[in-house]
Amino acid sequence: MHNTHSRNTVRYYILAVIFLAFLFFSNDFGLMDVQKTAIVMAVGVDREEEEFILTSQIAMPSAGQGKSSQTVQLVSRGKTVSEAFEQINSKTGWYPKLVFCNLILLGEKTAQEDVFAALDFFLLDEYLTDDCQVAVCQGLAKDVLNTSALVDPSSSVAIGKILSAHAERVGAVHPVNLKDFSIGYFGDSQSALLPIVKTEPQQEKIDSSSPPNQSSSSAESSGNAEQGGDSQNSSQSEQGGQGGGESQNKPVFSARETAVFVRGRWRETLTEEETFAVNMAIGKLRLANYSVDVFGETCTLTIKRNDPKIRLKMGKDGKGRVKISITVTAGIADFSKVLGVKELADAGDVPDGVFAAAEKKLVAALNRAYEKARNVDCDVFGLQERLVKYKQRKYHKYKDVLLDNISFVANVKFRNVR
Repeated sequence: MHNTHSRNTVRYYILAVIFLAFLFFSNDFGLMDVQKTAIVMAVGVDREEEEFILTSQIAMPSAGQGKSSQTVQLVSRGKTVSEAFEQINSKTGWYPKLVFCNLILLGEKTAQEDVFAALDFFLLDEYLTDDCQVAVCQGLAKDVLNTSALVDPSSSVAIGKILSAHAERVGAVHPVNLKDFSIGYFGDSQSALLPIVKTEPQQEKIDSSSPPNQSSSSAESSGNAEQGGDSQNSSQSEQGGQGGGESQNKPVFSARETAVFVRGRWRETLTEEETFAVNMAIGKLRLANYSVDVFGETCTLTIKRNDPKIRLKMGKDGKGRVKISITVTAGIADFSKVLGVKELADAGDVPDGVFAAAEKKLVAALNRAYEKARNVDCDVFGLQERLVKYKQRKYHKYKDVLLDNISFVANVKFRNVR
């Protein structure tokens, strides 16, 4: 009996091995030829009447090792985003893949209407990750993606640098991924924020003319070189000169301003100072710089950490108050005038009046941001969620008039890092 059971076990194992071998040799497990696949790195969505204009930035595989990958922009149209993507396959023979897509850029006209007419496709796509960054731009998204920036020839990579986790940690931008934007859109407040991507020229022009001693040195070295080396060096210098001239004209990207969305439409814009203030109130910043003017001079503070607290109180009469309290631990980073030995000996010794000026500036920015958002019925500080979480019995009574019946109070306290 025991031997019969052993023989049956061996037969089962042999059948299992044969079955797995059949699967292995008869299926490619979904692998596709890279030459037939369009690896989409970024997507720009514009609207023209009833059509979507889709700009897909596609990574091109390099021919040899050590060569940087190139990108091309393909423009397609369709009544829906899915139809526009299908045009890529019919026109080029490439099948678009969104696995590596890390940016969805919405054009200005797209943002003036309900943006989820375009974003619902990306939510339904099972290959696109929820942490894909979403941003908006002024003008056409097609033009922004076609821009070759100074820091990287690929616009999606350059924009990804300014929307990085480090930029969020220092409060410079307010990056939002597809998941968080969808939660805000479908949430109780139907409010969300998106960074505004812009192209800006370089602050300073770089003189391309070389110093006299450098040119004479180059002339001597070329005179001592062989003729073949001369032509090669002159060709390389000419290419370098052309590259340097082109780099001077290349812009840089910025996303310091923030778009306020209500029910999927762009309704208001937060300035750079207001964006930083909102980030201070709803996030945790580390090693952020904050400059204030005091006594005709400029002082830059290094914010080591911040501790924001938001309290919502509702009365029986339907009136309420929201109080934002932020405790900021900071030290001095730089001053526009010469400091004494005493201040330089301890980086935490901040001159008198600096903290008071910083508190006043940050409170003013918080008030402006709240008023801008309240005027367009945007719950920028998540008060609806707090009402649901902490005051459920009053939610249905006050949810529609919450922002209109609430007074806003901001309190900021800076303290020394020492």
